[in-house]
Amino acid sequence: MRLQVASGAFPRWDRNLGTGEPLATATAMRVADQQAHHDPARPSAIVLPVSPTT
Repeated sequence: MRLQVASGAFPRWDRNLGTGEPLATATAMRVADQQAHHDPARPSAIVLPVSPTT
């Protein structure tokens, strides 16, 4: 099991250069930062389904 937090995963998903330019013609790139908050003011959770065993 893996949790991936990312701005993109090229080539699996289309690239996102973070500039708002049209994706097909964009040339500039901007660094993106991701943040995962977990505190009383901003709780986070991952809910996974559980399948019954047979």
